[in-house]
Amino acid sequence: MAKATSSLEGVLETFTTGKAGVLVRPAPDQSAAHAKAELERAIGTLDRTRSAFEVENDDHGHPWIVVSDGTLQHICEATQAIGDVLIGSGIGDRVIAAVFPFTWKEQRVYWIYQPRLRGFTPFAPVQGVSQNGEKEERDHPLEVRMEGAIRRDLPTARDVSQWYPIWGMPV
Repeated sequence: MAKATSSLEGVLETFTTGKAGVLVRPAPDQSAAHAKAELERAIGTLDRTRSAFEVENDDHGHPWIVVSDGTLQHICEATQAIGDVLIGSGIGDRVIAAVFPFTWKEQRVYWIYQPRLRGFTPFAPVQGVSQNGEKEERDHPLEVRMEGAIRRDLPTARDVSQWYPIWGMPV
């Protein structure tokens, strides 16, 4: 993701929000509170001198590790460090996605890294549509344009059936 910064910002005029999130599936027998506590213990060893880390649950009760930092480069480094810590803690196989939110023309768009695909997928929720479960829509033509514009800079999944939206994110 960091390698694509010049294309994302300079060419596509999309800018980081200063945050990213790592979504982790709880173990089958874990409550939301236990899953959150497990992740807090795992990230307790991370260097917090540059980036801020916190564990939050999304609207569906799934735990996220949210990283806040100023630059995309630092966010990517911090997200990689999170992945390394989770793998070292035996949690790595439960990582569902790493999500990088951007702003494009005052609209929020997302790049979602799916470890099982080893690639990024776009997500562009329709502006003005409630994301609290009432009505959720995607701007599929924008997602297709996003993927086509960045595929030279990022490994992307071209099969649109693998482009899953994630609603109710804390990022």
